[in-house]
Amino acid sequence: MLHECEVRMKRRVQPHLRVGEGDVEKVVIITGNPDRVPLIANAMRDPQEVSRYRGLLTYRGYTPGGVPVTISGTGMGTPSTHICIEELAKVGAEHFIRVGTCGGIELSVKTGDVVVPTGCIRDERTSLNYAPIEYPAVASPTLQRALLDSISGLLPPDRVHAGLCWTSDVYYSAPESNQLALWTRCRVKCIEMESSLLFVFAQTRGFHAASILAVDGNLHRDPKEEQKDEREKTGEQNPLLVEAIEKEAEATVSAIDRLFV
Repeated sequence: MLHECEVRMKRRVQPHLRVGEGDVEKVVIITGNPDRVPLIANAMRDPQEVSRYRGLLTYRGYTPGGVPVTISGTGMGTPSTHICIEELAKVGAEHFIRVGTCGGIELSVKTGDVVVPTGCIRDERTSLNYAPIEYPAVASPTLQRALLDSISGLLPPDRVHAGLCWTSDVYYSAPESNQLALWTRCRVKCIEMESSLLFVFAQTRGFHAASILAVDGNLHRDPKEEQKDEREKTGEQNPLLVEAIEKEAEATVSAIDRLFV
């Protein structure tokens, strides 16, 4: 009888996600918020929890077309995401779709909109593990296009955006840095904390990756005014944001069926 440790080694169980060979599908949805993992999985057929460790959840589900999909939490930021996507790739993942949130930079990018980035500014250091800073962080065109087409069928045109995303290591940035002004002039759509790493990782390793991001606010708007406008004084989540999160998950499942059925 094999000892538990020997079984783990045989299945190449990964130390942080606690997934091994046979646990992870080729198509993977990743999300930073652990609460979103079961929500996305429950929108599919036959959702099952695969692992739960260190606050990181991994589920499996099936699209309406029967495509098996792994849904995995990564935590916030590029270092945590780096660990998770490396471990997922080691046991079979090949196609990565990040379903997350972002902050709007262009004034047209409002709360409740959705951005499907074409590429990212690499304002983080984790991706230097894979390539020098001159290397572009670009989404896989086929995945990006499928996500954009799917979300465009679910939301009005003025709520769907494609373009560049600023990936940053810093959530609470110092105003004197002037980076927001710079990237606003450069017509960057949004800011988040993971996608540039994901794109560079996929490009350099021969995988495929894209992101779809619900907008939870705009960095140029007065936060107090925005809360007032969207009735968030009591802490209630903006209904437009709730809808955007639901629609981006639906669009992702639809895009997977378009590409893999």
